[in-house]
Amino acid sequence: MRVGFNRKEMRTESLVGTVKHHDCHAFFVHDDASRWPAKEFEGQIGDVSRSMHAALEAAAGEYKGGVHQFAPGSNAVGGKVKLNLAEAGARAHASDAPGDVLIFPQSTRRKAYDDPSDASPERVAAFVRDVFVTGDAGAGLPGGECERLRGAHVFVCTHAARDARCGLCGPALVDAIRAEVDARGLTDRVAVRGCSHVGGHAYAGNVLVFHPLGGVDADADAAASEGTWYGYVTPREIPDIVERTIRRGEKIPRLWRGSMGMKTEDHAAAAAAAAAAAGETWPPPKSPCEKCDEGEKTGGGDAGGDIEDVAGGGGGGTATAARRADESWVDAVAKIGVVVGFAGVVVSAIWAYLEGRF
Repeated sequence: MRVGFNRKEMRTESLVGTVKHHDCHAFFVHDDASRWPAKEFEGQIGDVSRSMHAALEAAAGEYKGGVHQFAPGSNAVGGKVKLNLAEAGARAHASDAPGDVLIFPQSTRRKAYDDPSDASPERVAAFVRDVFVTGDAGAGLPGGECERLRGAHVFVCTHAARDARCGLCGPALVDAIRAEVDARGLTDRVAVRGCSHVGGHAYAGNVLVFHPLGGVDADADAAASEGTWYGYVTPREIPDIVERTIRRGEKIPRLWRGSMGMKTEDHAAAAAAAAAAAGETWPPPKSPCEKCDEGEKTGGGDAGGDIEDVAGGGGGGTATAARRADESWVDAVAKIGVVVGFAGVVVSAIWAYLEGRF
C-alpha cells in the first residue's frame, strides 16, 4: 500500500521543552478511554471527572495550559497541578479502582470516594481541599490514610476522541510495554496504564514514566518519583525505555519532551547534559524530512515529491535487523488504518517514517 503524504505535515521539531511546567501530576481513575469525550473534563453536569476538575480549578483560581495554577505556597503538593484521567478498564492496573487518584511525585494513591453513589460534587471538593490544598493526612476522607505507590508507573495517552493518533498508537503501546516488562520479570515493579490527553498529540506515542531516582533497580520502594515524558515512541524504543529509564533512571535525550518540576527554559541544557553522559550526539542528527526541506530551499532534493508509506515494499536500502523486528507492528498499524479511515492511514504514514522506513 502506498499512501501519499506531504512532508510539510510531518512534525520534525525538537521535543525538548514541550512539557508545560507543573510540580504535581494527578491521575483520576475514571471510566474507559472509549467513553471519554474529546474534552475529558467537559462532560455532563454531575460527571465525577468534571467535578474533580472543577474543584481543582476553584481551589487554584486559574487553569492554564492544562495545568491548575496554584499561587506559590497556597497548596500542599508543591505548586502547579496537572490532572489527567487514567483508564479504569482493560488498560488499568490490577490494583486500580474507579475513584482512585494517583499522585506524583509523592507516589501515593488516595480514594476520592469508595462508592460511586458517594461521588457528589461536595465530596469531591472536600477531597481536593484536604489532599491538594491543606494536605490533611486523611481525616474525614474515604479510605483513610493514603497508600504508598512502589516501583515505576507508566502512562500512555490512549485518548482516541481527542486525537486519532493517540487512539491508534496508544493502546498498542500499552500492550507492547506490558509485554516487555513481563519478559524482563519486572511485572511486580512496573505498572502500565492508559491515560487521557497529556498535551502534544502530534508527538504520539506519548509515554510518561514516573520512576524512582536511579530507577527501580536502585530503589523500587522510593518515596518519591521523577516524571519523565517521552514523545514519538514506537515499539522499537520500548527496550531502551525499560532498560535505561525504568531500571536505571536515565533520560533518553532523542525522545525526551521534558520532566515534571522543570521549567521550560531549563530543559535544553538538561538534554545536552544527558546526551553527553550517554555518549550520544546532541542535537540529534537531522531527520530525512529536515534534509529534504533543506534541499528544497537550496534547489536540490526531490522538491516535487511526497513522502509515501512504503511499509509494504519499495524504498531504497536493505532493512536493518531493528526494522525487520518492527515489520509486524508497521503492517498492523497500516491494516488498522484502513479500517478506521483516512486518519488511521495518516498515522500509519507518520509511524512508518518514524521507524526509519524511508
